[in-house]
Amino acid sequence: MMQLLDPITVIDEMPARLKQAFHLKQQLAQQNVFFAPIRHHSPACAFALKQYINEIKPTHILIEAPTSFEFLIQSLQDQATEPPIAIFAQAQSHHNGSPSRAQQDEQHQANQSQPEFFSAYFPFCEYSPEWVAIQAAKQQHAEVKFIDLDWTQQSILKSQQKDADWQQKSLMSERYFAHSQYIQKLAESMHCRNHDELWDHLFELQNASQLQQAQRFFDDVFVWCSLARLDYEREVLLREASLHREDVMWNCIQKVMNPEHKVLVVTGGFHSIALIENLSDTAQAERFIVQDSTQKWQEQAWLIRYSFDRLDALNGYASGMPSPAYYQYHWQNLNTQNTPTPADQQQVFFQYLNELCHFLNQQNALDITPYIALKNTAEIAWQLAVLRGHNQPSRYDLLDALQSALIKGEMDDGQQHLFTHIFQFLSGQRLGKVAQNQHSPALLQNTYQQIKTYRFNLNDTILRHRKLDIYRKPLHQEISQYLHLLEFIGCHFAQRISGPDFVQGASLDLLFEEWRYAWTPSVEARLIELAEMGNQLEQIALIKMCKLQQENEKQGMGQSAFETAKLLALACRLRLKQHLKLLNQQLDGYLESDQNLASVIGAAQQLYYLWHGSKLLKLPEQMLLKSLSFAVYQACFLLDQLYDTHEEKVEQNLKNLKSLHELILNIQQQKMPLEHHVFKTQDFDLLSLMYEQIDLTKLDEFHLNALKGALHTLQFLDHQIEQQQLQQYLQLAFAAGSSPEDSVQYLHGMFFIAPEIFVQSKVAIDALHQLVSHWTEDTFIQILPDLRYIFSQLTPKQSTQVSKLIAQITGLGNDTILDQVLSHISEQDVLQGVQLNQQLYKIFAYDHLEHWGANS
Repeated sequence: MMQLLDPITVIDEMPARLKQAFHLKQQLAQQNVFFAPIRHHSPACAFALKQYINEIKPTHILIEAPTSFEFLIQSLQDQATEPPIAIFAQAQSHHNGSPSRAQQDEQHQANQSQPEFFSAYFPFCEYSPEWVAIQAAKQQHAEVKFIDLDWTQQSILKSQQKDADWQQKSLMSERYFAHSQYIQKLAESMHCRNHDELWDHLFELQNASQLQQAQRFFDDVFVWCSLARLDYEREVLLREASLHREDVMWNCIQKVMNPEHKVLVVTGGFHSIALIENLSDTAQAERFIVQDSTQKWQEQAWLIRYSFDRLDALNGYASGMPSPAYYQYHWQNLNTQNTPTPADQQQVFFQYLNELCHFLNQQNALDITPYIALKNTAEIAWQLAVLRGHNQPSRYDLLDALQSALIKGEMDDGQQHLFTHIFQFLSGQRLGKVAQNQHSPALLQNTYQQIKTYRFNLNDTILRHRKLDIYRKPLHQEISQYLHLLEFIGCHFAQRISGPDFVQGASLDLLFEEWRYAWTPSVEARLIELAEMGNQLEQIALIKMCKLQQENEKQGMGQSAFETAKLLALACRLRLKQHLKLLNQQLDGYLESDQNLASVIGAAQQLYYLWHGSKLLKLPEQMLLKSLSFAVYQACFLLDQLYDTHEEKVEQNLKNLKSLHELILNIQQQKMPLEHHVFKTQDFDLLSLMYEQIDLTKLDEFHLNALKGALHTLQFLDHQIEQQQLQQYLQLAFAAGSSPEDSVQYLHGMFFIAPEIFVQSKVAIDALHQLVSHWTEDTFIQILPDLRYIFSQLTPKQSTQVSKLIAQITGLGNDTILDQVLSHISEQDVLQGVQLNQQLYKIFAYDHLEHWGANS
């Protein structure tokens, strides 16, 4: 652990710039300007800061946060606000005026027309020094001011760096410490793995009595952060906007400086040295002012609930400490009223470790009992703490002890499950609270209250499941609709795991829906982003539907029956009643004008799915039947598109033919009335109409044998032809002398519709066998991939049935003969035999003895 050194000795060993900064810092203190350099979300910094505020009793506390967030200070000090919480900020640009002549090229105008959008979080937890300062200011009746560059100005700077990803970043980034060469070398010299372990070793493990010496503690933090700062070149700081932000900070501090004021500046320690230097010589300080933008910018900020798992540095958050729940436990221990004895500390640690071991046991992550896990881990953790000079186990001591106690053997991927749950426990799932009267968009408030009314658990960020009886319970139907709305607008609150899907036509017979949900800060952030579009989900869904239509038009699919039917299905599922009639009218018009067979059949399928769920979705059944029957009718008159000979079109047309046939059978089996005016009588036969529109002679003319095989199979299934006639077609398709490609394509078409017909036809199997036996070896090898693909569609039972028939035809049907198969010969032996056989044929050919090989 860090030993408190003599300040004079430490200063003498510092670099010249840092030594000078220390003297300037002392001069500013004589002017009642004090600095508390911190690490964001550090319990040690927060505890020392609380002592420091009580000690100096400042009149003004200046905090590193965008000035534009100041209106939220009162909400942050509200008793109903409980961390973890965060300020969520958005800045969006809007094109301002017409471009200048220099901006007339097309690319620049395209960029100008696209608004830029930046968002960021400024989080607080109980042990965030900024949170402690804001709460202490209220108790001390001190004025709180935010002094960082406002979010709009930061966004303007970031917009000038197109290669960087600035979307939804943290405003407390501490990547400087992770990349500092000085800190990396210091960590290596003290046998620490990274800057986090080094920080714990030097600062976080100081006890309460050491942290009460706040001035000395912050001097040490100032040295740590300043040495990291000295590693960085000016160009890097300029590119990352640090210099612009610091320019605003020191000017804000200067405005508050007054002989009657006692000012405490709370900023990330990385900035402290620059602020001190500039304040000490304002006349010589270099200015970094953000230039005015040619665009208009709009900024908004809200206080939202945040969570430990979002705050965790290990989960991608760029600032602060890892494992928030662990450091919350550490913070609570620091704030105990009585100074704990070593025995007390040990007891508290055992209790925490006991909770961890029982959690791992509940997650089935332990191979031993929780008691043994507790005993072994506790012993190792305390021994490591003593070895490393810690007064109690650090986070790294705990992790090393867990690894040693719970893992026997090598570390491998099999341990991922254990450590996932360890880090999950250390991270925590706590979710904060904000006051009900807190300024927030109506959409967020309405959605939160509605979800709460539906009895979803919103107290943490743990993933939970909810099962809905959507056919029998009206309330569950209402909840289902609301969840579908949330899913459609993309707020990521819930995900449907199972249930009928009337848009994709999947699982239509299921009676229940199952959803997985969790209320997270990302959900709140997404709802805030959407708030400018309206304060009700239905409004936003409608706007998004209109945008999808516009997108279809841009891509040339604005009058596609299929795309319009998909939008209609979506509107039905979301129950956007005000949009249903319009979409249905558009669909009826496109069904008449759309000349794409696949599009019309796809639209008919969508309408059938909707009809299937019409009672659940409370849809007008007659409207759907009218559109569905007309779509099938129109598709029949587009069947001349089957004669397209392009390979990809042949496959698509096989699907089209099968889909149309299934739709017609479904209409007949369900006894669905044909509602459209084109049907003069109710006994109109759609199936006969379909067959009338297909010309077999054209299929022969264009060698569309796959479609021919499919059509013959459908005719047999529909009793349009007898079995004897089908067998004649099969024998003709597989007759000796037939083109191998044509025969295989015919077989493909049959298998695509109903492979069981081939399986049950000994005549067909025999005819195919006779055909294959006349093929040359080269022809067989050429056709083999197609045959493999076709026969892969058979079930294991069907494959066995075909194999037995072929065995009988070839004289291998007797079980005794089959037993004589030389199964001991390996694949490699067979391949060598084939290779020798080919070499032998070449020798025969060289000696003009090919007939020897042919006779064999």
